[in-house]
Amino acid sequence: MIKRLAELFTRLKSSEFVINVSKLTTGTAIAQIISVTMAPILYRIYEREHYGTLGMYMAITSVLGVFSTMQYLQVIMLEKEDKNAVNAMWLNRFINVGFAVLVALVLLIFSPVFSRWADNEALSRWFWMIPVGIFFAGQNEIFRVWANRKKEYNLLTFNAILLAILTPLISISLGLLIKDETGLFVGLLVGQSLPALILLFILSRSYDLGINTLDLRLVKNLSKTHKGFPLYIVPQNFISTFTNSIPVFMINKFSGLAILGDYNLAVRILGLPISFIGNAISAVFSQAITKRFNLLGSYRDIFLKTFKTLFALSLPPVIIFILFSKEIFIFAFGANWQNAGLIAGFMAPLFALKMINSPLSYGFYLHNLQKLDLIFTVIYGSGSYCIFILFLKAGFNILDVLKIYTFFASIIYIILITINYKLSQRWSSPKEIDNI
Repeated sequence: MIKRLAELFTRLKSSEFVINVSKLTTGTAIAQIISVTMAPILYRIYEREHYGTLGMYMAITSVLGVFSTMQYLQVIMLEKEDKNAVNAMWLNRFINVGFAVLVALVLLIFSPVFSRWADNEALSRWFWMIPVGIFFAGQNEIFRVWANRKKEYNLLTFNAILLAILTPLISISLGLLIKDETGLFVGLLVGQSLPALILLFILSRSYDLGINTLDLRLVKNLSKTHKGFPLYIVPQNFISTFTNSIPVFMINKFSGLAILGDYNLAVRILGLPISFIGNAISAVFSQAITKRFNLLGSYRDIFLKTFKTLFALSLPPVIIFILFSKEIFIFAFGANWQNAGLIAGFMAPLFALKMINSPLSYGFYLHNLQKLDLIFTVIYGSGSYCIFILFLKAGFNILDVLKIYTFFASIIYIILITINYKLSQRWSSPKEIDNI
């Protein structure tokens, strides 16, 4: 038994997949530790309403951000030739700039209309930041995908740590000087812009990403060849992002900014494992199964290994949150945030399923099943919307509605994980390949 464990440990140490996951996980762990350490300070400086305003802004930009590259990002990873991948980057960059300009013009013309819709004077002051944030967030994702393609995991790790340090420091500093939400928004702006600029500068020194690599005819051909992404992935991601934002919009409308601040804190804390573990594994998992799929058409062994790892990592925190979340939130953030603890307690299982599904769902891209994924997203979105509208208008408490929503969403994620498992063994029997 000991000998087998030693052999397993030796194989894991030499596995490129495990090494790359370890790099990203370690860097992200450091970044999240910094973020979690700073959070109790931030949530004692800013009011619940301030975080409610920030939550509304994030919900709006998340929904609009779906269109910032028309979801051509995956083309950068999927193209076999670097020449095609570089021009796929240009395709994404053109779309991102054009959409940011379009959003800026629409906001400039219809700003009074959006202000009345938001019904939040503080949020209206920050409308100008929406197109700026869309631009930098889009550019950052473009360069992150290229860095992932080239296995520049040390660079991605450095960027994550730098972001985790600067954003809260700026928010804390300004929060002590200015008694409103300014520090939160300025910190967010720095967090969106600086990583993109750093990635562009460093990657450009190692790879030829300049204007001389641009081939407009190839860019046009790539947009046509991969038209399935804007046709199917954009609607799917829009519905998915809008679905995730439904609680934000509904809480803002029916319960107010203070409760919205509680919800956003709960979601932020529960989302840490997704950004800490899920995103790190997603980056390596997508690269590994793409290679395996191109060789064999099957990646069942990688799927099962990833699923078991994510399940084992998610189970302990879920149990802890279910039992002690209220006490944890009061201790960490103060008595004002006890409702956030209650919300985190019953939503913990849903976020565990989200973390597990996050990397595993890449199988839909490999099998060109964007349409099927879209169908499930429509079911998820329409079901979630109906739950909030029907039960809130019937006079149910917002916490009870969130519980019903959590149960429904959890069932959807279990179904998606099951389907992706079937896809992992769809074309042929799994076969071991070392050091993939």
